[in-house]
Amino acid sequence: MDLTGHTIDGKYQLLSIAGEGGMATVYKAVVRGAAGFQRTVAVKHIKPEYRALKNYIDMFIEEARVGSELAHPNIVQVHDFCSDAGSYYLVMEWVEGIDLGALIKVYSGQGRVVPWGLTTAIGVGLLRGLGAAHERIAPDGTPAPVIHRDVSPHNVLLGVNGVVKLSDFGLARARDRAGSLTAPGTVKGKLSYLAPEVTFGKPNTVQSDLFGVGSVLWEALSGERLFDGKTDIEIFKKIRACQVPPIMRRRPDVPQQLANVLDIALAADPNNRYGSADEFAHALAQVMKQHVGVDATGELRAAVAEVRKHLTPEDSDDASTSNYEPSSLEFSRADGASDPIPLETRKGTTPPGGRK
Repeated sequence: MDLTGHTIDGKYQLLSIAGEGGMATVYKAVVRGAAGFQRTVAVKHIKPEYRALKNYIDMFIEEARVGSELAHPNIVQVHDFCSDAGSYYLVMEWVEGIDLGALIKVYSGQGRVVPWGLTTAIGVGLLRGLGAAHERIAPDGTPAPVIHRDVSPHNVLLGVNGVVKLSDFGLARARDRAGSLTAPGTVKGKLSYLAPEVTFGKPNTVQSDLFGVGSVLWEALSGERLFDGKTDIEIFKKIRACQVPPIMRRRPDVPQQLANVLDIALAADPNNRYGSADEFAHALAQVMKQHVGVDATGELRAAVAEVRKHLTPEDSDDASTSNYEPSSLEFSRADGASDPIPLETRKGTTPPGGRK
């Protein structure tokens, strides 16, 4: 159902559909005020057929709650959360630009590679935002880190102004929440970017988020996913094995220092990864010192402008889009084994209107 032209909560006029997934639609909208004031915003709406599915509504509400408490230049800001005619709407900052997935796809389609300096700069911006989430402080002054759990190229937004923003905290979990949005024995998140320990039933942590960042940067440099396959089970097994091809085999121009940074971020053992997003970002910043004389922000602006000229509608997965369709694998213990093993994927159980 297209709500273009409708006004939500008496003040948000929906102008056009900006992005659409299996379960959610994002609209470009405008809010108007006195003396001709107006501001463009993004309004996310879960499709009507999912209103009765509590888990999806809970994730939507969680995204609003978490997003409202994270104020940082490298995180998409949440402005409002409202209800209208029985539906919830999440009002967010409008990011004019593209996502990293579109950048990678267009470059790869043209037989090009994303410059390593540009990739490194994107990584620093991404980690600044992620670090702010990890270092969140609760109102009582106690640490209340937010674990994103879904770091992937489509959640990394690149603005026409050269700013990097992390989006989509729909699957995020904060320490101040006792419950869990994930059913026991189920892995949530885009499968290819999961950390190995998560596939063994371990909880998502700061280090699992950092592994996701490493996977995203490896993909940006190589033009292909680090872990890919024809089926979820095939991808799942590759993640568990965690055999990471050296990036310099695919990109001989990448500095050894950057290759070393990725090796640490993508270590199979989380204890061998960076201790924090700030530590990871600092390591990338040291690499950037080799990129002397280049304006990283200007380079990103130019890349975004160029890619936007070549985008087709299917290439663009809008900044604030979330379809709440994370890959899911169910586990069970077999014969008393100490580690869970993959039992089945949820093929054939796509909810109404969802994508397989």
